[in-house]
Order: sequence, then structure tokens, then C-alpha cells
Amino acid sequence: MGKLILKLYVPNEGTILLDGTDYKQINPDDLRQQIGYVPQDIVLFYGSIRDNICVGAPFINDSALLEAAEIAGVTSFTNNHPKGFDRQVGEKGAELSGGQRQSVALARALIMSPNILLLDEPTSAMDDNNEKQIKKNLNEYLSDNRTLILITHKISMLELVNRIIVLENGKIIADGNKEAVLSALRTGVTVRK
Repeated sequence: MGKLILKLYVPNEGTILLDGTDYKQINPDDLRQQIGYVPQDIVLFYGSIRDNICVGAPFINDSALLEAAEIAGVTSFTNNHPKGFDRQVGEKGAELSGGQRQSVALARALIMSPNILLLDEPTSAMDDNNEKQIKKNLNEYLSDNRTLILITHKISMLELVNRIIVLENGKIIADGNKEAVLSALRTGVTVRK
């Protein structure tokens, strides 16, 4: 699903609309500049935390870096480290925990202040306290008229969304406001918007 939204794949049938416009009419580069993406499988590069957050955006200033890092929870582990953002992550991020790698990837997605956030299981490796703080930070970030597309199996992450679409084998089996869909799923009723 995420790769379809990023226009890395095109649908075999049907259309994807963004603000009512068929996304086939949108230049892929223009589309991707508006989307901050955190894939399920995080990719970090050998280098520092700063390098990994700013990859693709080397001109970013320290205040933008700090803002993205705070929202993503990166400062919770850089502030107490002697090298801070210059701490080395190791090959594929091996020097960081899974949750820390996810925080760095989230900061990377946020660094350009995108209008759309596409997050695929963004907190699956985080402990409950870090996830709770990330949700709080993201809620504040999203309140500035931004869109979140969240792919998750974690019920706790649904606090961030207003609408839920449930897919099963590539087919929509439920679609509607959060409360209606969750209620229907508990009772086994299919909900369609």
C-alpha cells in the first residue's frame, strides 16, 4: 500500500486520488516531496545520527534537525550521549536499538515538514513509554493541517487517526470513522463508508 501511495508501483486497476486529483497526473518527484515515509523495514546508513536524519536534505539547519528529532524522540537518546547527534549508528544502525532506529527514521521523514506522513508500523520496536511520547508529539505535529496515513496492527496507534480502512487480502472490509469501525470489528459487522 505504501509503495502505491509513493508511486513506486501503479495500481493494476482503480485509481488513487489525492485531493480529488488522479495521482497518475502528478509528477512522482512532486508527490514524494510532499510525503514523509517511514517504512516497516528501517534502512540506516553507516555514519552519524545527524547524517541519517539529514540524508537527502544536507542543507537542513540545526533548528529543523532539532525539531524533527524532538518530535521523533531522537533527543531522548542523543541528549545523554557525549557525541549527541554525531553519535555513530554503525553498519545498518547496529549500534542502536530497534526503537532508536525507528525514531531516527521518523525524524528523517519529518525533516522536510511534509504535508503527508506515511508511516508503516512506525513504533513496532518501541517500548510503551516511548510510543506514548511519540503519539503525543505526532498529535501536535498533525494538528497543523497535515495528513497521516498509518499502516499498523497496533490498536494503541489508532489514537492518531480519525478514519480507519481495514484491508484483508487486498480488499477493503471496513471503512469509516474510528469509533464505528472499531465497534463493528468487535461485533463482526462489516462497515463501509
